[in-house]
Amino acid sequence: MLSRFNRALLQTGFSSANARPGKVFLSTLLLVGLSATVQAATVAQTGTDAQPEAQQAQVLASLQGYEWQVDRERLADLPEGSWILMRDLAEDETQPDYVRARAAASLTAFPNDEVWQFFLARTQAADSVVARRRSVDGLCATFETSRQGALTEALVPMLQDPDTHLRIQAATCLQLLDNDTGRAALSRYREGITQAWEARAVRIDRRQVDRR
Repeated sequence: MLSRFNRALLQTGFSSANARPGKVFLSTLLLVGLSATVQAATVAQTGTDAQPEAQQAQVLASLQGYEWQVDRERLADLPEGSWILMRDLAEDETQPDYVRARAAASLTAFPNDEVWQFFLARTQAADSVVARRRSVDGLCATFETSRQGALTEALVPMLQDPDTHLRIQAATCLQLLDNDTGRAALSRYREGITQAWEARAVRIDRRQVDRR
């Protein structure tokens, strides 16, 4: 996923071995001029490549730590566009699981359209059950205040999901949104619960828990 950081190679060639004596001076001038142009282009290219590599290093550093937590202040200090690198890391299967999970969690600090699509797609298509659950949490944490209508619409169908834990997470977020559509869906969902522990979990008023 991070192949965009591959370096571009600049290659050029010039030969005056077959030049006639009368053109040696002109050939020399052309060679000097071309060499200067190539050198300038190489320096410029190196500077361009160094910038995203440094940014990548900053992003990776922000995901390290034994007791790591999402630090919104630190994330806000990252270079512009760092959320793209976070998204790429979260999708990069060559990365350790903890890096992918932390990168996905860090996206909650970047409430834009692409992050919305990222989390929504993972709730629907992610192969990992854990990734689906985390993505429900990611949607809620990122868009609870900014996209209540769209978030409610996305969460209501999840109340019918085969995964009990995912249903509880969707119900928890709908409680926090606390709108008419969500309350009606929660009422229907509670009536159909057959497992006692699930019923206990969704009876907890998450609005009161969050205020403590």
